[in-house]
Amino acid sequence: MKRSLLALAVALGVSLTANSAVEGTYSVGAAAGWNYAFDHNFGYKAYTFSNGVNAKYKEKLSDRHGYGFKLNGEYNFTDWFALGAGYDYLNGNKYKIDGQLSNGTTLSTGDTKLHSNIIELYGRIAMPLDNNGSDIFFKVGPTYNMTTLATGHSREWGAVAGIGAQWAVNNQLALRAGYDYLYKAAKTTTGERIDNGLLYVGVQYTFGKKEEPVVAPKPAPKKTVRITENHSLAAGLLFPFDGSNLSAEGKKAINDVVSSSDKFDNTEFEVYGYTDRLGSDAYNNKLSQRRADAVSNELQAKGVKVNVSEGKGKSSPVTGNKCDGVKGRTNLINCLAPDRRVEIVVTGDTTREEIQ
Repeated sequence: MKRSLLALAVALGVSLTANSAVEGTYSVGAAAGWNYAFDHNFGYKAYTFSNGVNAKYKEKLSDRHGYGFKLNGEYNFTDWFALGAGYDYLNGNKYKIDGQLSNGTTLSTGDTKLHSNIIELYGRIAMPLDNNGSDIFFKVGPTYNMTTLATGHSREWGAVAGIGAQWAVNNQLALRAGYDYLYKAAKTTTGERIDNGLLYVGVQYTFGKKEEPVVAPKPAPKKTVRITENHSLAAGLLFPFDGSNLSAEGKKAINDVVSSSDKFDNTEFEVYGYTDRLGSDAYNNKLSQRRADAVSNELQAKGVKVNVSEGKGKSSPVTGNKCDGVKGRTNLINCLAPDRRVEIVVTGDTTREEIQ
């Protein structure tokens, strides 16, 4: 009895076990606990020896309490069904025969321990309790029982039925406890049956644990906003001086603007041409208009709709009074180069995450 209590205490101290049934995984485990033996049809029996001496005797369990250890392996076909195989070692129960011969001699075998080695094959049906592998389960299946008795050895086919629960600690370890009833754990020479019950706690380790799916964070809500971009293209890149025929470099620059607008929806284009302050207003207005139209035509050739194409002449210079003190016409033309330009204004819709 002391030994069985010690075994149970040790088992409680080390009882970490594997994650419960997860589809496509397998596990191995060990457990220890307390067992209790049940007798059936025990009573007084009569027997006559060949020499004519009669005997009256009784078989009985003199100590029903013992301890046991379990080893098992399981393959989880689903999160609720597994096939398992196990080995149980039961010890500590005591068996004896007491009787009387007709010649007055006392017949007794004395107390002898029952040693049982049991091989299990079982199905495990579980009810999952969470997504981590915790469950409540029922098991049932055949056994082959090998037991040493006072009268010899017992070899019997039997069965196991059990219930239990399992709590997953992490992806591979969990706590399992249960009770197994072992039918026909032993059979005496005169046909009496001994069953056994094992209350246990144990350890189990799961292999092949599938990774938990990574839950993507919920995307932040988005809103549609209207964006405007201003692309300023130097006239010297687009046209020859005082001209309005697009150069190859100019066409490439316009194509780059079109490509950059692909990120927008519902896109609108506006084109504005500008000149420097040299020359008359009338001349510069016409030159800036021809340049704006040349760029607009190139955009339309690339499938872009242009809402506005306008020449603004000398208006809106970007050099300000920077070139007022410059001497010489060539130097002044170079200084005023930033004013000679075509601006493409692109407006379109885009989405942005809202700030929470």
